[in-house]
Amino acid sequence: MLIEHSSPQLMAINFETPFQQVLQQQRPLLRSFNKEKKWQLWLSDRPMLKRSWINIAGLDKQKVVHLTHLNKENLVSTIEKALQNKTCSYIVACINGLNEQAKQRLQQAVLTSDTCLVLVDDEQNQSPIQYH
Repeated sequence: MLIEHSSPQLMAINFETPFQQVLQQQRPLLRSFNKEKKWQLWLSDRPMLKRSWINIAGLDKQKVVHLTHLNKENLVSTIEKALQNKTCSYIVACINGLNEQAKQRLQQAVLTSDTCLVLVDDEQNQSPIQYH
């Protein structure tokens, strides 16, 4: 596993399968969020999160929300709104080809919330980006 630190708030981790790998690598962190009374939000442009993975990871399936078929243009705004509402303990979003401006917008939104954000780009075979 390769971990790169490009800033104090940004960490990149190499992965193989987008959501399954996030569940495997971040299991202790994600399980710690089970104790909170907030949603655990997973966003993607296609179905990618399997209930069996949620069960294996030990997450409370009643708190996990998976929104699919979101178009790329609205995904950044959807993430920003979820961060602003502060109703999620974490957000994992599969978003491909995110530009620097969008990354900065999301990083700024994370700074004003108490939500952990993990961005996954599976088309470019790039590492997930995690914001705290």
